[in-house]
Amino acid sequence: MSSSFRCFLLFACIVSLLSCEKGLTPPSPGVDTVYTVAFESSASGNMNIYTVSSTGDDIRQITDSPYNDISPCFSPDGQRIAYISNYDIFICNADGTGKTRLTDTPYTEQGCVFSPDGNSIAFSREESGNEDIFVMDIASGEERRLTTASGRDFKPLFTPDGETIIFLSDRDSPIICALYSCNLSTGEVERINHSLFSQLEPDISPSGDMIAFRKVFGADSDIYYLTYPELAEHLLFDDSGYTGSPVFSPDGNSIAFVREIDYTDKIYILDIATGDTTRISDIDEGINYASPCWSPDGNELVYASDKSGRWEIYRFILDTGEELLLTDIGASATNPVASPD
Repeated sequence: MSSSFRCFLLFACIVSLLSCEKGLTPPSPGVDTVYTVAFESSASGNMNIYTVSSTGDDIRQITDSPYNDISPCFSPDGQRIAYISNYDIFICNADGTGKTRLTDTPYTEQGCVFSPDGNSIAFSREESGNEDIFVMDIASGEERRLTTASGRDFKPLFTPDGETIIFLSDRDSPIICALYSCNLSTGEVERINHSLFSQLEPDISPSGDMIAFRKVFGADSDIYYLTYPELAEHLLFDDSGYTGSPVFSPDGNSIAFVREIDYTDKIYILDIATGDTTRISDIDEGINYASPCWSPDGNELVYASDKSGRWEIYRFILDTGEELLLTDIGASATNPVASPD
């Protein structure tokens, strides 16, 4: 054994001992960032909520009701998950403990989201064909009805300051969904854009200064954004066919979105400042991608794809282009959401 090789071994041992002494584990490629992903799956028979670590380990079934449990949503601190079960809203800890029923009505509730402070949820409730927006204080269970107009008021989103709710409504036209706002202090509701075409799938930037959405033109749709509260409209991505599901990155500089190519859906990232787009998904025909969401640090995307022959959840590392399969539980896995912590 050469003296230089003995020196190398000695150095490696010292580094290893120091790491153990400090409680450190040398990082492995592709698993430096650890967070939790919640998703839906019918692996147990009916639809339930599951979680998995971003490393692909520790898959847990966290709900087990006789009904379909869908639409998981993390609290801002990542410690709780709200979801829909049999058209009512439930909440539990991220490990599945502490399940609490928040609503108990004969009506349909959907679209629940946490307020930025995690103390309230907003949701829509459909009653006798009319859908309205509600806010509930989680601790007390007290509800406040925000809208009463005829038509559908749905898809509520809190602005990052927690003072306003943005939502969709067809109250002014049965064939056009438009963006509206409700000031939580005054209760004032106003339409925030006046397009002749429907706006769907809104998302609010982390700083609250932009609202991205999908604008529908018949069979085609493009991605736009409004500056907020100035309400100037800008085209972000223009293409024939379906383009939608825009989601802001944590730093607000990019948007992940879904674009249809040759009858299959692919995922792209758009740089807002330059307008440049990057496709991060397989271009092969017949393979679909859906439901993109960002990791907490913005360095990764999580999404669903049917590339294996059934829908599974994947993690894509932007710097390396590495794709990791997170689920393999014998049934389709869909609608992933990444914890914000």
